[in-house]
Amino acid sequence: MNALLERTKNHCQQLLSESRCNELAFHNSQHTKEVFNSAKRIGAHENLSEDDLEIVLLAALFHDTGNMDCFKGHEDVSAKKASDYLNNINFDSAKTEKVVKCILATRMPQSPTNLLEQILCDADLAHLGKENFISKNRLLREEWSEHLKMCFSNKEWVKLNIDFLECHNYFTAYGKKVLQPQKEINLKILKQQFSEIY
Repeated sequence: MNALLERTKNHCQQLLSESRCNELAFHNSQHTKEVFNSAKRIGAHENLSEDDLEIVLLAALFHDTGNMDCFKGHEDVSAKKASDYLNNINFDSAKTEKVVKCILATRMPQSPTNLLEQILCDADLAHLGKENFISKNRLLREEWSEHLKMCFSNKEWVKLNIDFLECHNYFTAYGKKVLQPQKEINLKILKQQFSEIY
């Protein structure tokens, strides 16, 4: 990892661990680490240049830092934190703009307009296509319940997730080839759970 990424990783981890993100069950430094690693994997699969990969990885590190301050609209806050930090260290302004756009593309519903944005979007929701999806999903439910006071019955929660997975699409070749098959298995598991709840 280059020096800039190393420094930025430490900076973002500090932001997350010294704020309320430390108490969040899902959107914490562990999630950021997972998104960073997924972005690295997808970027390599998509043969990104070193410069482009750096942009995506910087965006991955900052993409949820806005959760320190708010849930709703946290992407705008995350983008501002990234922009301020990168401007401060005199990072190339055209590249900073790309980092910002990657972060903003992760707003739901995701709206990437190029490959870099697509990679971050797929990395952010890579857990939908992983074997630990059900346990990750439990953490998200816990976070919503504790911090957003959004409580669901088991049936409502499973239905919400079925709808989300059915509407969601991966954008990259990696997402379609590697993550999608497990996502379909996870969707089957959810449908099975739904049919068992009376």
